[in-house]
Amino acid sequence: MRLKIDYRKSVLTGIVLYVFAFFAYNGPLDRKGLHQNISTIENEFFAPKLVSAFKQKHTKEAGLISEGKSYILGEYGLIRPQKQKRTKESGLLSFESGMGESLHNKEWAEAIAKRLKKKYDDDAEIVVKMKGDLCYAEIYEGNKLRYLYFENLLHNTVQGFSGPIYMGVETTLSGRIEEVSYITSKETESYLRKVLRSGYLEQYQNLNMNSTVHVIDAVSGATITTRAMAEGVTEAFTATAPQVLSTYYTFDVDVFHVDAELTYWWILHAIVIAGIFLYAVLPQVKKTKKNRLFVSLFTMAYIGFGMNSSFTYITFLMPFMGTEVSLFLSIYALFTLLAAIWGKNAYCSYVCPFGAAQMITLRYSPFKSKKLFISNKQAEYLRYGLTLLLVGGFIYGYKELGNYELFPDLFSTEISSYWLYVAIAFIVVSAKYPMLWCRVACPTGCVLDGLKDLSTVKKAKGKKIVIPRKKIHKVAI
Repeated sequence: MRLKIDYRKSVLTGIVLYVFAFFAYNGPLDRKGLHQNISTIENEFFAPKLVSAFKQKHTKEAGLISEGKSYILGEYGLIRPQKQKRTKESGLLSFESGMGESLHNKEWAEAIAKRLKKKYDDDAEIVVKMKGDLCYAEIYEGNKLRYLYFENLLHNTVQGFSGPIYMGVETTLSGRIEEVSYITSKETESYLRKVLRSGYLEQYQNLNMNSTVHVIDAVSGATITTRAMAEGVTEAFTATAPQVLSTYYTFDVDVFHVDAELTYWWILHAIVIAGIFLYAVLPQVKKTKKNRLFVSLFTMAYIGFGMNSSFTYITFLMPFMGTEVSLFLSIYALFTLLAAIWGKNAYCSYVCPFGAAQMITLRYSPFKSKKLFISNKQAEYLRYGLTLLLVGGFIYGYKELGNYELFPDLFSTEISSYWLYVAIAFIVVSAKYPMLWCRVACPTGCVLDGLKDLSTVKKAKGKKIVIPRKKIHKVAI
């Protein structure tokens, strides 16, 4: 028996494995050159400002002048009113480090004071100080200094799922962390709510600052966000220690480091997901309506409501954008790409819980399926155009585009999020127009379908030529 090798699929598989091996060995791409120009000024306090946004200055001449042609004592009158002259500066004013007590320091100091006043009200005295290009706060209780507060808003080179994450740290004078607080970011709201409700931030309390490395539990389903938060806290210490903390503590605070790691439950999750992929890819496994329905319900329950761990097109961009990806998410991504190459995009057909929700809705729909209001070709062009827009915008710097996903809000059942109702609307409409989200608006499916098409050699369609046969007449003898 002769072994057939699909060279196109084999080459694509080799490229995928090489890319994964490269990032596994070297880590995400170094973006230090970009941090200087983008990341460190991304928050509201350090962005360049247009001087033209300031108030306009009005000038108007006024006074007395002689009305006569020659000077005669006493013959004076008021000058005629002239049109107002408006002067308006324009241009960009960029803030550099080392400006000391400048405009951005004052705004940052006011924001720190506002945050701490909201927490302590009148129970403590808040004294915000500036040192170099940093702002920090001393918190007094009973006229005695109790805590220090500082943030990572100035040096924010850590990238989360959708850009930098800003954290606040409150420490005691005895060398322990009193509290870690989340300030702001562009992360997906449903993931942030999941993190804040999980008790993740409570793990920082009472960590010893004199120790070097602390390991806390990351939140499954929001691994990238929680790891970036831990790195943000570490960065706050690294940036603040040389200028500020060294004057309050006798030990080296800049060696303090926090890592957020998944518990070993991720191994079970990886095994379960691998099993679903094998079911989808192996031709020896017979796919019936009953077991397909069971798999759809299982993915909704386990991956959707249980893990709530979405996989999107942004996941593929993470290492290229300087964000480290967890081992679990790396394995998940590898399964997804290989299944797109060898298994006709098994992720969208079998693994994705949002796709499963649409399929179940379609199966038990009382309505008769209707053709899409646009042609399949137009729907494909629309999806490709949307994907290029989202990917290009995310790479260019619009990190909030990474929040374009319906998965997390649907399965977290967060009633305060409008994305939940958008997701429900797509599922309801899918009862009439099958798989509407997947066919028109899903960028992740677009990327995987593109990879599937790239790995498949399309046979050229030729016109069937019919050669008419000559009629043979029988001759009677």
